[in-house]
Amino acid sequence: MQSIWRKQSHMPYFPALDGDRKTDVLIIGGGIAGILTAYFLKQCGVSCLLADGRRICSGTTQNTTAKITAQHGLIYQKLARIGGAPLVQQYAALQQRAVEQYAALSQRFLCDFTWSDHFVYSCSNRKILEQEMSVLLRAGVPAQLVTEAALLFSNVGAVQFPRQAHFHPLWFLGQVAQHCDIVEQTFVRGISGTKAFTDHGVITAERIVVATHFLFLNWRGLYPVKLYQNRSYVLALERAELPDGMYLDENPNGLSLHRY
Repeated sequence: MQSIWRKQSHMPYFPALDGDRKTDVLIIGGGIAGILTAYFLKQCGVSCLLADGRRICSGTTQNTTAKITAQHGLIYQKLARIGGAPLVQQYAALQQRAVEQYAALSQRFLCDFTWSDHFVYSCSNRKILEQEMSVLLRAGVPAQLVTEAALLFSNVGAVQFPRQAHFHPLWFLGQVAQHCDIVEQTFVRGISGTKAFTDHGVITAERIVVATHFLFLNWRGLYPVKLYQNRSYVLALERAELPDGMYLDENPNGLSLHRY
């Protein structure tokens, strides 16, 4: 089944590696993390090469919900237990800074960037929403507790973050990628020191960034066997009635909703 974002996009093609290469930084993985790492490094004058084993944005990135938000479930009460209000403040500030940076980039790379409030709602647990809101208030994070989210089904409220956003991820990344040095169909089979080995040649780099979501190297300390696969399903409805805003159930088995 084709990604709805991929279906609407014409992503640029890049050649496979052709012989050995040297670079300051090698980035392995051509999703949003890898492409933005390559872009920002190049903006700083750093020589870097991005290698993807298939096509860029063909994994998790093309199946994203396309939300840009500092609110990733009810995580702030968990952060408060680890580091108190200072950690909550620092994390929220950095996340919102990233949201604003996407807004700035969208002025150059047009991608249907749209400001929208984000809500984490609950269908049954009002107390957990109140706990999250209490943590946010103590840390001075701008948010509010909504009595009932404007959804088409019963709920007990939501924690609302203002000034979040959504966009078309592949429209965005297709443009950003054209400012990067990229090789596709170049699977890295192994790494030894400063060398990365592929079927098309050896890439030598002073630094190597692995941005592959799932780790592909069984190195001591990385423990990829502790990772597990998880599947979710997307349902796109034409002309469906949905309220303004973006919504996420605090229950991991719940829904993520927004209009596009």
